[in-house]
Amino acid sequence: MLHKSALITLFLALLLLLAACGGEPTPGETSSTEEPASLNATLEAAGVIETREPRPTATPGPLTKAAEDVAEAVHLQNVTFLGLSSTDWINLFISLLIVIIGFIAGSWLSHIASNYLSRYLVDEEARVLLKKALSPLRWLVVLWALHIAILRLLFLSPGLKQGLDTIIFVIGIVLLTRAGWYLIDMAHAEALHRFSDAGREHEVAPALTLFVRLARIILILIATTALLSQFGINLTAFAAILGLTGLAFSLAARDTIADAIAGVIILLDRPFRVGDRIEVAAANTWGDVVDIGLRTTRIRTRDNRLVIIPNSLISKNEIINYTYPDPTYRIETHVGLDYDTDIERAREIMADAVRKVPSVLQDRPIDVLYSDMGDSAMIFRVRWWIETYADTRRVTDEVHTALQHALDEAGIVSPFPTQSIFMHGEEPK
Repeated sequence: MLHKSALITLFLALLLLLAACGGEPTPGETSSTEEPASLNATLEAAGVIETREPRPTATPGPLTKAAEDVAEAVHLQNVTFLGLSSTDWINLFISLLIVIIGFIAGSWLSHIASNYLSRYLVDEEARVLLKKALSPLRWLVVLWALHIAILRLLFLSPGLKQGLDTIIFVIGIVLLTRAGWYLIDMAHAEALHRFSDAGREHEVAPALTLFVRLARIILILIATTALLSQFGINLTAFAAILGLTGLAFSLAARDTIADAIAGVIILLDRPFRVGDRIEVAAANTWGDVVDIGLRTTRIRTRDNRLVIIPNSLISKNEIINYTYPDPTYRIETHVGLDYDTDIERAREIMADAVRKVPSVLQDRPIDVLYSDMGDSAMIFRVRWWIETYADTRRVTDEVHTALQHALDEAGIVSPFPTQSIFMHGEEPK
């Protein structure tokens, strides 16, 4: 594996470079950082950044003492090379071994975690993204090992160790952010696959896109906060600026935010779906749902008009769903018959007439109820079931036609309303 060998070689070169640069500057050397130091002092006085204490010198551990014993045993304790004693070179070699062991352990952990977690994913793209997300795990372990390896080197100055720790921290944050980014994409791909199997991909896609964007924003904010904190920047003013910015944005776009939140609730609660026929009383419209967006819902009416309604309006008002959970629909009409009509005979004639209409569901009851005694007629309520609300007007026309023909053939009269007027006047003289 060429890139692995190159990475290990890079670590070795870095350690050697650190060894060469680890000494303190000589008294005759002049520092060119006076102006930045003055700027830092100004920022510290203003409370923008905080003073970072250098890392204290590491205490010699068992490995360091063992290296000293080895150098003394072979009588090399007084030998120096490139400004480093033999003990320092032995410790440098031990630190390199720590980094190599970290690389092997990180590769093993990354492989095991990838194989184990992939079993719970059903989408192939999600598996690929999972491997990319776990790939930085190897390098995070290597960075941790490198941190330990540098910390135990006594010949490095505290200031240099602090600078190297900062570099390692920044690289670690970048790797964690990259891994988090891939994990978000993996969750998105897996969720889309599962909802696609359930036939809901089109419905939940906008909500998933919103969640992905929010997750990425949160990830970037966390990474930025960690980096600023590492460099000693005071986060209080930064948080205040973000809070004021967020408040101004929320006030300026409160309607849009309300629509977006309502859109997410609609997609999760599912009071209606794409293709359902609904009625929105507040908008005085009804039709078929063609799209559920984050901000608006689009309804196509029966006369082919596209009505775009804000989701916040839908969430605050009553919605009538004629399709879900059962698309079958019951229709009723009222028929007035003469009081001289035989009730049972009329009931049977009307029920048979409705039953013969092809669009009426034959497995559902057909009711003919004597519901009211009108001023000039007996009022019957006729009820039947149809397959979908979309056929309401057409089937109503067919049933009315069938009822009229059946009653006419049976000689049953539907009387007109009549009124008797009595006029009282004076008799002529």
